Amino acid sequence: MTPGLWLLVGLAAVAIAGWAYGTREERVAGRGGPAAVRAAAIFLILGGLALPALRGGGVGAPERVVLLDVSGSMALPVRAADPAARTRLDSALAVLPELMPDRIYLFGDSPVPSRLDSLDAVAADHGASRLEPAIEAARLGGADSVWVLTDGDLTDREAAAGTAEDLGLGVRELRVAAPPLRVGLAGLCAPDRARAGDTVRVTLEFRAGGEVGAGVGGLPDSVSVQLERDGDVVAAGRAPRPAPGRTGRAELAFVPRNEGDRPAWRRYEAVLTDPPDPFGVASRAGAWIEISESAAGAVLVSMVPDWEARFLVPALDRLVLGGARGYLRLIDGRFLEMGASPRIVDESRVRNAVQGSRLLAVQGAPEDIPPWLAGALRAHPRTLFFTEGPGDVPGVGARMTGPLPGEWYPAGPVPASPSSALLAEADLDLLPPVRELYAVEPAGRWSVINAHRNRRGEGRPLLTAGEDGARRWALAVASDWWRWSLRGDEPRRVYEGVFSGIVGWLVEDATPRLASLVRSPTVGRPPVWRLRPGSTDLSIRLLDEEGTEVWSDSAAEPPPEIVGPALPPGRYEAIVAATGPDGPVELRRPFEVTPDPRELMPGPASELLHIEAQVASRPPMDVRPPRPVWPFLLAVLLLCVEWVWRHRIGLR
Repeated sequence: MTPGLWLLVGLAAVAIAGWAYGTREERVAGRGGPAAVRAAAIFLILGGLALPALRGGGVGAPERVVLLDVSGSMALPVRAADPAARTRLDSALAVLPELMPDRIYLFGDSPVPSRLDSLDAVAADHGASRLEPAIEAARLGGADSVWVLTDGDLTDREAAAGTAEDLGLGVRELRVAAPPLRVGLAGLCAPDRARAGDTVRVTLEFRAGGEVGAGVGGLPDSVSVQLERDGDVVAAGRAPRPAPGRTGRAELAFVPRNEGDRPAWRRYEAVLTDPPDPFGVASRAGAWIEISESAAGAVLVSMVPDWEARFLVPALDRLVLGGARGYLRLIDGRFLEMGASPRIVDESRVRNAVQGSRLLAVQGAPEDIPPWLAGALRAHPRTLFFTEGPGDVPGVGARMTGPLPGEWYPAGPVPASPSSALLAEADLDLLPPVRELYAVEPAGRWSVINAHRNRRGEGRPLLTAGEDGARRWALAVASDWWRWSLRGDEPRRVYEGVFSGIVGWLVEDATPRLASLVRSPTVGRPPVWRLRPGSTDLSIRLLDEEGTEVWSDSAAEPPPEIVGPALPPGRYEAIVAATGPDGPVELRRPFEVTPDPRELMPGPASELLHIEAQVASRPPMDVRPPRPVWPFLLAVLLLCVEWVWRHRIGLR
């Protein structure tokens, strides 16, 4: 404000005070003193509103704002060749005083305001390097330019740069470390359950980063990985090394050993052996797998040596969690176990597989079913039976008669069933006739798809289904379904639609698990368990490695999902007990809480952020630089003095 304007403000303050005391107050001796005090107070108020902001603009302005990275990667050494050297955070703290910051924001998971004299106890313990929230916080505080002191491994570099440009904020990045060329193991993807003796496949994901020629030198063209359990190598392999900034995968296969009759959780650890991570923080990743002797998915037992099992087992393997396994009866109580490497097994192995399956599928004539398999059909909660002859079907309460004479063609309309949505637009006229069709007695069960003799007359069901309490079953009363899949295109789509819908209905809510861990925890992200519907009287406890209880909860009527607490890094065991639909059940499951691996993964080489301050293209926030407070505080003090003075000379 120019001197002339200041003079006008002073004259205005004197005029206001003179008018008030000259026309509105009693004429008493000594009133000139209070009037002068009021004029001074008015001048301070008007002048304070006109004073400029306390901050200048641009990097190098009177107030400097520094954003300091305190993410986990800042705890790594500056140079990969010297792990004992000081950390990247130490280097940043050494550079920080040279910038002479007036304000500091620590950023990682979220921005935290700080001061230069309070950084002695700061630690690089955040799980991410999110710069964008810190940029918004600095702009909201009135800054128009900032320094960013980091190691360059930012989680949201592009988003932060875009936000800074939109806000018109100048950004200059200073790096305390050059990214070395390195490879890190990002994760291990493995099934939750597997059977002893089966081939288990796991996928390892690794990431390359850095700049060629940086750090300790070049890298080989391929990476070597291995899978360990308790220090023993169970699988090993090599895979091409991805380019810096890219992700690669390797698949390993192993056969878990049979270590007991009861299921047990085993921890497997993937190790990056060549080239190892020079920092030693991204060379390992672990996963827990429950190893059991029984199958976890669907089991098909066929008494008929035809093509049905050849097409049905792959379909069940895709549709049922835990996969599928097929067994073809031979002679003398032996079976052929289907798979990539077929083998002959004893009847006892088939019985164990049937006992642990989620879905039991049987193909054969009711009169040809052995007693042990008929008992399993009566007791199993989810069954799918393919009839190959007349007779009483075990566990269904139905009798098959026939076969019916004539050619039976599938035809619409499609009945309402779990498969109807998948068959709504299917052209059933393209399907061949079924080889044999049997009548079901008694009738009344709902149908999945119907057939008409010679495409005329009343329709009869090809596949029926029903339920009795907790049991669900489906009954295929026609033979040679495989011919639909063999023809391809539309017939195959109908085949997939029929069994996708009915198998999905059969296995829903069929898992014997009381609870499943649907979200693995990391630092800052709590675990989530999904309970089996119908469970009551829930009790859940979390124990640490020493067996000490760190958290517990209970509920008479628990919700479908239980969210646990946020836990520090470490190994834990969850003990879940409840009364399920089949009675009291207890689940014990180990799990680990690890930091977010992305923070310590190698990243792609990137250009330094260098954004000039400019007029913001959008005003997402009401940014108003702070103004001086002292004129208003002094004005309040003068008004108090005026009030005391007025009373001393007799004014109210």
